[in-house]
Amino acid sequence: RNRFGGQVNKFKRQHKERMIGGERVTTRQWLAVLGVSLGAFMAILDIQIINASLREIQSAIGLDAAEGSWISTSYLIAEIIVIPLTGFLSEVFGMRRYLILNCIGFLASSMLCGVSWNISSMILFRAIQGFTGGTLIPLSFQLILTMMPEKQKPLGLTLFGLTVTLAPTLGPSLGGWLTDEYGWRFIFFINLIPGLFMMAAMRWGLPSAKMAISKLADVDILSMFTLVIGLSSLTYMLEEGPREDWFDSNTIRFCFLAVILTLPTFVMRQFTLSKPLLRLELLKDRNFAIGTLITALAGCALFSGIYALSIYLGQVQDYSAAQIGKVLMWVGLPQIAIMPFVPLLMRKIDLRILATIGILLFAWSNMLNSVLDLNYGGEQFRFSLLIRALGQPLFVIPLSVMAMASIRKDQSGDASSIFNVMRNLGASIGIALTSTLLVHRQLVHFSRFGETVSASDFRVAEKLYLTEGKLKAFGLDAPHARYQAAREMLKNPLRDSIIQSFSDIFVLLLIILFVCVLALAFLKKTDAPTGDGPVGGH
Repeated sequence: RNRFGGQVNKFKRQHKERMIGGERVTTRQWLAVLGVSLGAFMAILDIQIINASLREIQSAIGLDAAEGSWISTSYLIAEIIVIPLTGFLSEVFGMRRYLILNCIGFLASSMLCGVSWNISSMILFRAIQGFTGGTLIPLSFQLILTMMPEKQKPLGLTLFGLTVTLAPTLGPSLGGWLTDEYGWRFIFFINLIPGLFMMAAMRWGLPSAKMAISKLADVDILSMFTLVIGLSSLTYMLEEGPREDWFDSNTIRFCFLAVILTLPTFVMRQFTLSKPLLRLELLKDRNFAIGTLITALAGCALFSGIYALSIYLGQVQDYSAAQIGKVLMWVGLPQIAIMPFVPLLMRKIDLRILATIGILLFAWSNMLNSVLDLNYGGEQFRFSLLIRALGQPLFVIPLSVMAMASIRKDQSGDASSIFNVMRNLGASIGIALTSTLLVHRQLVHFSRFGETVSASDFRVAEKLYLTEGKLKAFGLDAPHARYQAAREMLKNPLRDSIIQSFSDIFVLLLIILFVCVLALAFLKKTDAPTGDGPVGGH
């Protein structure tokens, strides 16, 4: 009877735990990681999902374009503020308690966004959504680093990499489809069901921990102040700068002054305090510093590429939000099939080589998109997006492993915060750069086209005269006919200049990715995690 009972208990343990390489991965651990990864996916998705529905939201609650931009900006500012504070706050309140409270806040604010009635309510609820959802991104990364056994970290990081790369590409697709089928409010209501699962998984999967409220007494007020003011001002600059023509705006100049006064002060203070708010000395580690830099540059290329492609399809090809979403699916869904093979490749190939292959594939994708013309639409983008989908997983996960190779578990909270802040800043810089360069390069190309057209040219004058005559025949008076004829003459050069400016953006992204390849050469060799050691394994 004792032997039979022992066999039954053993059978139960085997169903409760997976034995992989002698290391136990409990069901609770898997649930916790899956739950918080789903939360990170939702938080990143909600950055992009709003873009496809801005026009409908503006119309529904009576916003102009300037007010509508705050729907995204308020979320991003709140998110960038909370990410570097997340590691510290999770220690103060306890990981499980802190995560569940933020899940509740994220779900509640999502529902409130869906019932917003004016600009003030929408901005307030979006800010709360960003503040609570922003915690889920670094904590997802941190839990993978601390809870997963060493041999399973590549699988956990693959899950996180899928979150980081898939959410931005699915955001416009899902947002466009939901808006067309059910209305814009459902882009917020959709968070409810996965959010409840996420909360239940964290509640059951994470161990409880006592609060350490006494740690709040160690907070350096100057560090907190300079961090909040500096990051919020920088995010506002990057988001609103292109719309306000940068330094022509007093607000942008004020934000720039705030950035140069606060962020350097914050950085210097973290190196002098015995208990810093954020342990920036981690950047003294070569792999972590270079890996974080590459992450920022890659984040710039990842987000701005999708942003530029969405604008191109909308402005030049006149695609609807749903049509744009269908095109972008080609860079999103194939990654689901590729991701499971990445951990195996990491065990067989030097991580630096694997990451280089991935970035070069991503660069090739941008090179294919740098030769745009009027006939370049969704079908023509399919191959380049498939190449991009193949390349992204091959560098996102290996890069995370190499960057975290020397980070101890007790440092993972700060490391995760720094890593994710830099990726978000890279994304904001990339989008701001794209918006600004599109306008600048369009003017450059249009002026070149204009040099070939002269009013004194007999052929130009003749065409203007004939077009003006046709318009008069349709009943237009002379001044309006002359104006419309001039517009008709400039239509093609204007259209071609817009297309050329998008090509220039993809060339710039190609250059940025080659800089990433050069930076990869300075990383120390790191093997995929195989046993005990620091977070990343050696």
